[in-house]
Amino acid sequence: MSLAEGYPNVIDVKYSEMVTMLRDFEPREFQNNLNVAFLRNITVEPLIPFFQYQCYANAIRTNIYTCDFDNIMQEVLDAKSSLYDHQPGVIFIFISLEQIAPDLCLRFPTLSSGEVTKHIENVVEHYALIIDAVRRHSEALIVFNNFEVNAFPSGGILDSQNGEGEGNSTRHLNSRLVSLIEQHHGVMLIDLALVSSRVGFLNYQNNMQWNMSKMPFSTLAMRHIAFEASKYITASEGHTKKCIVVDCDNTLWGGVVGEDGVDGIHLDQHHPGSFFLQFQRDLLNVKSQGVLLAICSKNNEADVLSVFENNPNMILKEEDFAARRINWNLKTENIKEIAEDLNLGLQHFVFIDDSEFEIEMVKDQLPEVASLLVPKNLSELRSVFQWKGFFDKLQETSIDSNRTELYRAENQRKSQLKSSATIDDYYQSLELVAQVESLNPSDVPRVAQLTQKTNQFNLTTIRYSEQEIEALRRATDSEVVTLKAEDRFGAYGLIGVAILACKHGKLEICSFLMSCRAIGRGLEEVLFTECIKWGKTKGASCVIGSFGLTPKNGQVENFFSEHGFNIEEKTPSITRYRSEIDLVQIVLPEYIRLN
Repeated sequence: MSLAEGYPNVIDVKYSEMVTMLRDFEPREFQNNLNVAFLRNITVEPLIPFFQYQCYANAIRTNIYTCDFDNIMQEVLDAKSSLYDHQPGVIFIFISLEQIAPDLCLRFPTLSSGEVTKHIENVVEHYALIIDAVRRHSEALIVFNNFEVNAFPSGGILDSQNGEGEGNSTRHLNSRLVSLIEQHHGVMLIDLALVSSRVGFLNYQNNMQWNMSKMPFSTLAMRHIAFEASKYITASEGHTKKCIVVDCDNTLWGGVVGEDGVDGIHLDQHHPGSFFLQFQRDLLNVKSQGVLLAICSKNNEADVLSVFENNPNMILKEEDFAARRINWNLKTENIKEIAEDLNLGLQHFVFIDDSEFEIEMVKDQLPEVASLLVPKNLSELRSVFQWKGFFDKLQETSIDSNRTELYRAENQRKSQLKSSATIDDYYQSLELVAQVESLNPSDVPRVAQLTQKTNQFNLTTIRYSEQEIEALRRATDSEVVTLKAEDRFGAYGLIGVAILACKHGKLEICSFLMSCRAIGRGLEEVLFTECIKWGKTKGASCVIGSFGLTPKNGQVENFFSEHGFNIEEKTPSITRYRSEIDLVQIVLPEYIRLN
């Protein structure tokens, strides 16, 4: 189950209902299980049910470990501590500034400029020591908090006039904490200053709870913090949405183009057209971050395209959309066709429409899709998806900014295929060029992203975090090999990854995967050849590979047997293969040129 299937957001659900749902969730409902740890010098126990519920609602079961109160350094320094026994995939660090730097919070007016700077550096160093200690024993994603700005500084209105006042000093501290992300791999920041501004300072803190139990947050703040924290879990488990499918009439613009005409629709700087302009800008912004846009509209296609061509106020252009279905067919069928065109699972889609009937039909027949109704109050349109965290991800990759262009190039390839006399003619016409190399540090985020989302051509479907990929890159007994390609229609980007290990004369193919965009063009042979070459340089005499069958990767079930491997061991969950390294059978396609 997921939020798209009806679980309310943790910010909206009643506490009694949440507790009931937590009790009634069944283990079989979860696609993922993840160990999570909380390190803290505050009381976090009341926060955890909100956090677990939001993760459960997104089909992720979290197994929680919480260190003893204010016992962080002892936990992270001890290699045999319960923290590391828990083997967390994500570690949250929640620290109260008042606990580690009380003078900054309680005696700020008495401090000199130098003393303020010293306290700030001590806080940054405190975090750095914790992170460094964790990294010696764990490759977990580390998420630590920054600090809310006091809305009532002791200096009153004069505080804001001083660049070194209490408010600006807290902001400076928060900016210094960002440097820790740049200096360490697999470290991120949960922005409590941002949460505080959303909730409002007066609604954020609970001074009674803080003095009684060292829990600083109000119940409303806990809901928002839990939701914010859950985004890191959702992103780490690959549940990020990848495509927004939008209606046109009364969604991209106001009015009905078939009745009002291109010039009669509402799309300008005046109410209500300004709301739709804002919405289009928001869509363009998420597109620039790698989210695909698609149109699904019951309309005459010529009318819709005329708006794109002839209405000067259109911010979005026809080329901003990776796919479109403008016809009178069922929207459920159109969305499924769009998913097939883009080669994406329905769980990665968000659908936005002004028709309650269409929304309810998609919810009923395509429950994996997150379906959102255009609000009656158009002032809420621009926030219809923004606050939900659908598109949050753990890293930016070089491919994100031009993802739509990649899909448009793929459509050109499909057209070329249809016009080719034979499949061999098609392959020859592509003019494929491949480049295989050891992992470049700048490509670590993209490699982690591929391992997390690739399902069809993925022999083991092992998911790796960015920090785990970085550790493999640095290790002396492992290698991460990447494949990039391009053809006459454009670049594919980084589309293939192999993770290798060599010990005791055995080359092990730990992971071998290809982006769906590259399937069926023989590029896997280029990548596999490089794997065998690396094994030989390490003195390997045999090759070991594994295949784990999933509902989506059946097409590569025979990959190893087709390359001359024999089954060494077979269990219900995995099949292990073995071949002498000199007997591996690889046929490199003649139409691929190596760079």
